[in-house]
Amino acid sequence: MGHFIYPRHFLLLACFSILLAVMSRFHLANDLSVSFALYGALHASALVLTLRAPQPIVRACLFVVTAAGLCVITLRVGMVGRHLFGTLPGNLGPYTALGVATITGAFTYGFLIRLCGIFPMTLASLSAISVGCMSATFLALLTAGPLHFPGPWWLAVLWWHAFSGSLWYFDQRHSRAAQGRDPRAQ
Repeated sequence: MGHFIYPRHFLLLACFSILLAVMSRFHLANDLSVSFALYGALHASALVLTLRAPQPIVRACLFVVTAAGLCVITLRVGMVGRHLFGTLPGNLGPYTALGVATITGAFTYGFLIRLCGIFPMTLASLSAISVGCMSATFLALLTAGPLHFPGPWWLAVLWWHAFSGSLWYFDQRHSRAAQGRDPRAQ
């Protein structure tokens, strides 16, 4: 059955994606830290609002606030990474910094989800989700050129969908394993 109501979750993500696209047109959030906090809070809200087993409101709010903070920390990791990897040739430095930040963000967010008892992710699923998020971020960069770089929200939206799509996949495997139909997922 899964830990989340996925149709509702992906509908919320689609609505939040449209909201971010509209907000970017009006330049309502020009500070990157505020924008990234919003990105983290929106995805975390989409998770807690679609849980099959609802959490107490205080716990859910704490999760959303912590996720927003993690997203800002991920931004800072990327900024530090630009300085650390800046001497690499060509675009290798910025891509490496972005990859490290993306993997760090996905891994810590997944660990937060596990720590809060929302979903029992394994190290293997956390790693796979992190690599999927990094791939989505690079895809966002590749598509940003033809789209005339819509803004950092575009990176967040593709990251959201990669994270949630991967979460759905591992949740389905976990549910099948719990029912005894997929012994590999245990």
